Amino acid sequence: MPRVAPAAPVLVPAPGPGQFVTIPGLETPHWMLAVEALWLERNVGNSVGLGFSAYNGGSGGHYGVTDSLYTDDVLLPLETGVRLQISRRISDRAAIEASYWGMQQWSVGETLYGNPATDSVLTFSPWLQISPTADGMNDHLGYTYSSQVHNAEINERLLLNAYNPYWALDWLWGFRYFHLSDDFTLNGSDQDTGYSENLNYQTNNNLVGMQIGLQGVRGWDRFQFITEGKVGLLANFYTQQGSDSAGGNPPGFVPLNVSQNGTDLSALFELSITARLRVTQYLWLRAGYQLYCVTGLALAPRQLGGPDHNGTVTLDGLSLGLETAW
Repeated sequence: MPRVAPAAPVLVPAPGPGQFVTIPGLETPHWMLAVEALWLERNVGNSVGLGFSAYNGGSGGHYGVTDSLYTDDVLLPLETGVRLQISRRISDRAAIEASYWGMQQWSVGETLYGNPATDSVLTFSPWLQISPTADGMNDHLGYTYSSQVHNAEINERLLLNAYNPYWALDWLWGFRYFHLSDDFTLNGSDQDTGYSENLNYQTNNNLVGMQIGLQGVRGWDRFQFITEGKVGLLANFYTQQGSDSAGGNPPGFVPLNVSQNGTDLSALFELSITARLRVTQYLWLRAGYQLYCVTGLALAPRQLGGPDHNGTVTLDGLSLGLETAW
């Protein structure tokens, strides 16, 4: 809970020459509630080559690569989510807080096109079974990638320094749950043969564990500047599922239906910078920047080469919202 220290007492003129009275500062609040819009950008976490397009050289050959397809050809953009936080001061030096952020839904895709009219351009992929069967695909090769994130925490904050109305240093410890899901589909088709294929991988990461952190608050009359860092070692209960389906009955096609569950150790790092402006006695305007880095994840595109849960993802972005304290 960011410290909202009492304002310094103010001397104001009182009736009678040379007389003054002291107006006490605002009382330190016991409850805090914050609601913010949170815009986050997510990196793909790796770059995997998916295939390419090339001029058709005839007789089963090809030459002159025209374009290549990678999992990070299209970046996952800023997406809007929400952050909610509530805290209760339980003593002069301690507070309990609970928070949630998430609901961002990223979805991107990219496609390479062949030339079904003349077969002058074909597409190829090392991951699709119909690519060698059709000797290249004259219609298209493409992918879609979607992901979602959720985060929930409960922490206790403890004041480290002696009371000061204009700056504070807190440390925290608590419990964190972090969820990241991925859905990746690689697809291609060839109009000459009528073959098509959809290779899909889905992963879910559920991270749970303890975390610690440190927060510094520097305050002025109506403005506060807050920096905070957290680190947690979390158990990741992950699931991985893969399926491969084809249309047109390509010869030698082997359907895929695999799944794997497991547990591994993950780490999560967080850094945030927040500015707060007091609008009224009980209302603050908040704006900030936050960065998250998570390791030990099962990411869907990384499953193309076999089961993998060693991915790393970073998320960063801006927040804007209101906070009330009473």
